[in-house]
Amino acid sequence: MNTECANLLSFLSGELGKKEKKAFAEHLIQCSECTKEYEQMTEAWDSLKWDFEEKEPSSSLKSEVMNFVFETDDEVPVRRGKKWSGFFFRQFTPVTSGLLLAVLVLVFVLLYSNIQLKKELAAINLPMEVITSLSLQPANKTAVNMNTDGAAYILQQGEERRLIVQIQNLPSLQDSEVYQVWLLRDGKRRNAGTFKPDEAGTGSLTYKLSIDDKFNQIGITKEPDSNSTKPRGEKIVGSS
Repeated sequence: MNTECANLLSFLSGELGKKEKKAFAEHLIQCSECTKEYEQMTEAWDSLKWDFEEKEPSSSLKSEVMNFVFETDDEVPVRRGKKWSGFFFRQFTPVTSGLLLAVLVLVFVLLYSNIQLKKELAAINLPMEVITSLSLQPANKTAVNMNTDGAAYILQQGEERRLIVQIQNLPSLQDSEVYQVWLLRDGKRRNAGTFKPDEAGTGSLTYKLSIDDKFNQIGITKEPDSNSTKPRGEKIVGSS
């Protein structure tokens, strides 16, 4: 078989260009082997159309198509989720599938954290204003703490409120002792946190106020530890 004979299938399928088709037609006249194969293949091709049997579509085909078209939005993610989960478990080992799932969860967590961070940064750009300021004076004019004083401020930024307490010349603490801040209203106290002063006797505290934190006075006591649910020690300073 020469190189021209190899073009028989291409000639039958119409893949040859005009020039190549003309050249093969001339070759077909001269080559008895190609002529014989051409006739056999043409006869087989023409008989294929008689081998097909026309059938009516199944009765369920219409309902299957319509169910797919009118599938609800809730059903689509579930179906796709099952499809993708099945794909992963077919393609990867259980260990690899678990690692991929862990990576996807991590990516989701990072994206959520990024969104939260953007919200916090946006809040930083909101103006901050002092809505209340209170002067803190010594509870007892003793030689130990007569110079102790400070101030408390309520700052508001957007919908958030924070209490800032700053005090100077605090007596030093021993071991587990702490200073504890109390918010007072109508004789009721609410714990606002504890702090320890530095070596110079300066202490500060920042406390995020909730909607329920309503008060008109502040008191600061020296407590034996940070576990006090009500004052156990001496009151050092407070607002008037």
